Amino acid sequence: MKKLIAMLLVLTMAVSLLTACGTAKTPLTGTMEENAGKIIEKCPVEFMGGFMPVDLTDTSEDGLWAVNYNTGLASAEGLTDMAVYESMMGSIPFSMVLVRVSDAANAKTVAENMKNNIDPRKWVCVEADELLVAGYSDTVMLIMLNSTLGLKAQNFVDTFKEICGGELDFTI
Repeated sequence: MKKLIAMLLVLTMAVSLLTACGTAKTPLTGTMEENAGKIIEKCPVEFMGGFMPVDLTDTSEDGLWAVNYNTGLASAEGLTDMAVYESMMGSIPFSMVLVRVSDAANAKTVAENMKNNIDPRKWVCVEADELLVAGYSDTVMLIMLNSTLGLKAQNFVDTFKEICGGELDFTI
């Protein structure tokens, strides 16, 4: 009888361990540029767009400006990868930014800072009227655009959700 109880306890512990491990989210694989490319492929835009390089290791005034201009963040501290996809024409207000944070526990804080500090008029003559920020594990996506383009920010969030496996941690 003692052996049976011991075996049941071991089995219960093994099942609980497997269940607990199964709830952990698997971070997105690939670079942020590869993941942004998947989003654009599934949710295409009607204008010429492209990826803009941002060097996260550049702490010069220009480097900090590039991070701030594209994310609203004061620095790249806590970021490990970043991709920016924008219109090649400055008169089209569209910006999609994916960042990977070094600690997934900080993803929502980074996302809130991005949403609160990004300038929807960064193109000077035009303005984004839709802005959403979503997160999954260690990845944050910011999408801002002007709805007169015939696009909806929610469609890009839904596509991000799809490439993440159908579940996001937050959308703000």
